[in-house]
Amino acid sequence: MNIFLENIYNLSFFFNTGIGILSFVCIYILIVLLILPASWLSLLSGFLYGSYLGSIIVFISASIGASVAFFVSKTFFAKKLKNLFSRYPKLSVMEKVVEKGGLKLIFLARLSPIFPFSILNYFYGLNNVKFKDFTLGLLGIIPGTFLYCSIGSLAKSIQELKNVQSPNNLYITIIGIISTFLVVYFSAKYSREYFEKS
Repeated sequence: MNIFLENIYNLSFFFNTGIGILSFVCIYILIVLLILPASWLSLLSGFLYGSYLGSIIVFISASIGASVAFFVSKTFFAKKLKNLFSRYPKLSVMEKVVEKGGLKLIFLARLSPIFPFSILNYFYGLNNVKFKDFTLGLLGIIPGTFLYCSIGSLAKSIQELKNVQSPNNLYITIIGIISTFLVVYFSAKYSREYFEKS
Protein backbone atom coordinates (compact mmCIF):
# COMPACT_ATOMS: atom_id res chain seq x y z
CA MET A 1 0.00 0.00 0.00
CA ASN A 2 2.92 2.37 0.75
CA ILE A 3 4.21 2.05 -2.83
CA PHE A 4 0.69 2.68 -4.15
CA LEU A 5 0.36 5.81 -2.00
CA GLU A 6 3.72 7.11 -3.21
CA ASN A 7 2.69 6.54 -6.83
CA ILE A 8 -0.57 8.39 -6.17
CA TYR A 9 1.39 11.26 -4.65
CA ASN A 10 3.69 11.39 -7.68
CA LEU A 11 0.59 11.52 -9.86
CA SER A 12 -1.25 14.02 -7.64
CA PHE A 13 -1.44 16.54 -10.48
CA PHE A 14 -3.13 13.88 -12.65
CA PHE A 15 -5.58 12.99 -9.88
CA ASN A 16 -6.66 16.62 -9.69
CA THR A 17 -7.83 16.60 -13.32
CA GLY A 18 -11.26 15.44 -14.46
CA ILE A 19 -9.90 12.14 -15.76
CA GLY A 20 -7.89 11.76 -12.54
CA ILE A 21 -10.96 12.18 -10.35
CA LEU A 22 -12.85 9.68 -12.51
CA SER A 23 -9.93 7.24 -12.12
CA PHE A 24 -10.01 7.70 -8.35
CA VAL A 25 -13.78 7.02 -8.33
CA CYS A 26 -13.24 3.83 -10.36
CA ILE A 27 -10.50 2.64 -7.98
CA TYR A 28 -12.76 3.30 -4.98
CA ILE A 29 -15.68 1.42 -6.57
CA LEU A 30 -13.41 -1.56 -7.30
CA ILE A 31 -12.14 -1.62 -3.70
CA VAL A 32 -15.75 -1.63 -2.42
CA LEU A 33 -16.77 -4.44 -4.80
CA LEU A 34 -13.77 -6.56 -3.77
CA ILE A 35 -14.71 -6.11 -0.07
CA LEU A 36 -11.36 -4.51 0.71
CA PRO A 37 -10.84 -1.79 3.36
CA ALA A 38 -11.49 1.64 1.82
CA SER A 39 -10.79 3.88 4.84
CA TRP A 40 -7.25 4.63 3.61
CA LEU A 41 -8.71 5.75 0.28
CA SER A 42 -11.00 8.13 2.16
CA LEU A 43 -7.94 9.59 3.92
CA LEU A 44 -6.22 9.85 0.55
CA SER A 45 -9.25 11.60 -0.94
CA GLY A 46 -9.07 14.21 1.82
CA PHE A 47 -5.35 14.62 1.14
CA LEU A 48 -5.83 15.06 -2.61
CA TYR A 49 -9.09 17.01 -2.73
CA GLY A 50 -9.67 18.54 0.71
CA SER A 51 -12.38 17.85 3.29
CA TYR A 52 -15.47 18.87 1.33
CA LEU A 53 -14.69 17.86 -2.24
CA GLY A 54 -12.96 14.73 -0.93
CA SER A 55 -16.06 13.77 1.06
CA ILE A 56 -18.33 14.29 -1.96
CA ILE A 57 -16.05 12.16 -4.16
CA VAL A 58 -15.89 9.39 -1.56
CA PHE A 59 -19.66 9.43 -0.94
CA ILE A 60 -20.45 9.23 -4.67
CA SER A 61 -17.84 6.47 -5.19
CA ALA A 62 -18.99 4.46 -2.17
CA SER A 63 -22.64 4.83 -3.17
CA ILE A 64 -22.02 3.60 -6.72
CA GLY A 65 -19.89 0.69 -5.48
CA ALA A 66 -22.48 -0.20 -2.84
CA SER A 67 -25.34 -0.12 -5.37
CA VAL A 68 -23.47 -2.35 -7.83
CA ALA A 69 -22.65 -4.82 -5.03
CA PHE A 70 -26.30 -4.77 -3.93
CA PHE A 71 -27.57 -5.68 -7.41
CA VAL A 72 -24.83 -8.27 -7.98
CA SER A 73 -25.80 -9.93 -4.72
CA LYS A 74 -29.53 -9.76 -5.46
CA THR A 75 -29.07 -11.06 -9.02
CA PHE A 76 -26.57 -13.89 -8.51
CA PHE A 77 -26.73 -14.96 -4.87
CA ALA A 78 -30.21 -14.20 -3.46
CA LYS A 79 -31.87 -17.19 -5.13
CA LYS A 80 -29.32 -19.59 -3.63
CA LEU A 81 -29.93 -18.06 -0.22
CA LYS A 82 -33.70 -18.55 -0.63
CA ASN A 83 -33.06 -22.24 -1.25
CA LEU A 84 -30.94 -22.37 1.90
CA PHE A 85 -33.72 -20.65 3.88
CA SER A 86 -36.23 -23.23 2.65
CA ARG A 87 -34.03 -26.02 4.03
CA TYR A 88 -33.24 -24.24 7.30
CA PRO A 89 -36.32 -22.17 8.30
CA LYS A 90 -34.58 -20.65 11.34
CA LEU A 91 -32.20 -18.82 9.01
CA SER A 92 -35.17 -16.89 7.64
CA VAL A 93 -35.33 -15.01 10.95
CA MET A 94 -32.39 -12.91 9.81
CA GLU A 95 -34.21 -12.00 6.60
CA LYS A 96 -37.42 -11.13 8.47
CA VAL A 97 -35.54 -8.94 10.97
CA VAL A 98 -33.88 -6.94 8.18
CA GLU A 99 -37.14 -6.70 6.25
CA LYS A 100 -39.09 -5.46 9.27
CA GLY A 101 -36.35 -3.05 10.37
CA GLY A 102 -36.16 -1.54 6.89
CA LEU A 103 -34.59 1.88 6.51
CA LYS A 104 -34.23 2.38 10.27
CA LEU A 105 -32.03 -0.69 10.72
CA ILE A 106 -30.07 -0.05 7.52
CA PHE A 107 -29.28 3.55 8.49
CA LEU A 108 -28.23 2.61 12.03
CA ALA A 109 -25.97 -0.18 10.74
CA ARG A 110 -24.31 2.32 8.38
CA LEU A 111 -23.60 4.64 11.31
CA SER A 112 -22.06 1.84 13.36
CA PRO A 113 -18.34 1.11 12.80
CA ILE A 114 -18.87 -2.53 13.83
CA PHE A 115 -20.59 -3.51 10.58
CA PRO A 116 -18.17 -3.53 7.60
CA PHE A 117 -19.44 -1.29 4.80
CA SER A 118 -18.64 -3.57 1.86
CA ILE A 119 -20.06 -6.72 3.47
CA LEU A 120 -23.32 -4.93 4.31
CA ASN A 121 -23.80 -4.07 0.62
CA TYR A 122 -23.84 -7.73 -0.37
CA PHE A 123 -25.78 -8.73 2.76
CA TYR A 124 -28.65 -6.34 2.00
CA GLY A 125 -28.80 -7.65 -1.55
CA LEU A 126 -29.48 -11.12 -0.15
CA ASN A 127 -32.51 -9.90 1.78
CA ASN A 128 -35.87 -8.33 0.92
CA VAL A 129 -34.48 -4.81 1.19
CA LYS A 130 -35.96 -2.13 -1.04
CA PHE A 131 -33.40 -0.29 -3.14
CA LYS A 132 -34.92 3.01 -1.98
CA ASP A 133 -34.24 2.10 1.68
CA PHE A 134 -30.78 0.85 0.74
CA THR A 135 -29.80 4.12 -0.95
CA LEU A 136 -31.29 6.33 1.78
CA GLY A 137 -29.43 4.25 4.35
CA LEU A 138 -26.16 5.24 2.67
CA LEU A 139 -26.61 8.70 4.20
CA GLY A 140 -25.40 7.05 7.40
CA ILE A 141 -21.83 6.92 6.07
CA ILE A 142 -21.58 10.72 5.77
CA PRO A 143 -20.24 11.47 9.30
CA GLY A 144 -17.47 8.87 9.06
CA THR A 145 -16.63 9.87 5.49
CA PHE A 146 -16.26 13.53 6.43
CA LEU A 147 -14.10 12.65 9.45
CA TYR A 148 -11.68 10.52 7.40
CA CYS A 149 -11.45 13.10 4.62
CA SER A 150 -10.93 15.93 7.11
CA ILE A 151 -8.06 14.06 8.78
CA GLY A 152 -6.56 13.25 5.38
CA SER A 153 -6.72 16.92 4.40
CA LEU A 154 -4.55 17.83 7.41
CA ALA A 155 -1.60 15.77 6.14
CA LYS A 156 1.09 17.94 4.59
CA SER A 157 2.88 15.06 2.88
CA ILE A 158 2.28 11.49 1.81
CA GLN A 159 4.55 10.36 4.66
CA GLU A 160 2.25 11.98 7.20
CA LEU A 161 -0.71 10.31 5.52
CA LYS A 162 0.93 6.88 5.79
CA ASN A 163 1.41 7.41 9.52
CA VAL A 164 -2.18 8.45 10.19
CA GLN A 165 -3.98 6.04 12.49
CA SER A 166 -7.69 5.31 12.33
CA PRO A 167 -9.47 8.47 13.51
CA ASN A 168 -10.88 8.40 17.02
CA ASN A 169 -13.31 11.29 17.25
CA LEU A 170 -15.44 11.55 20.40
CA TYR A 171 -18.66 12.44 18.55
CA ILE A 172 -18.22 9.69 15.96
CA THR A 173 -17.43 7.21 18.75
CA ILE A 174 -20.60 8.19 20.64
CA ILE A 175 -22.69 7.93 17.46
CA GLY A 176 -21.14 4.52 16.74
CA ILE A 177 -21.87 3.19 20.24
CA ILE A 178 -25.48 4.42 20.22
CA SER A 179 -26.19 3.15 16.70
CA THR A 180 -24.66 -0.26 17.48
CA PHE A 181 -26.78 -0.54 20.63
CA LEU A 182 -29.93 0.38 18.66
CA VAL A 183 -29.16 -2.16 15.92
CA VAL A 184 -28.81 -4.90 18.54
CA TYR A 185 -31.94 -3.71 20.37
CA PHE A 186 -34.18 -3.60 17.29
CA SER A 187 -32.78 -6.88 15.93
CA ALA A 188 -33.58 -8.62 19.21
CA LYS A 189 -37.03 -6.99 19.33
CA TYR A 190 -37.96 -8.03 15.80
CA SER A 191 -36.56 -11.56 16.33
CA ARG A 192 -38.67 -11.96 19.47
CA GLU A 193 -41.77 -10.75 17.61
CA TYR A 194 -41.08 -13.22 14.82
CA PHE A 195 -40.80 -16.18 17.19
CA GLU A 196 -43.90 -15.12 19.13
CA LYS A 197 -45.91 -15.16 15.91
CA SER A 198 -44.47 -18.49 14.78
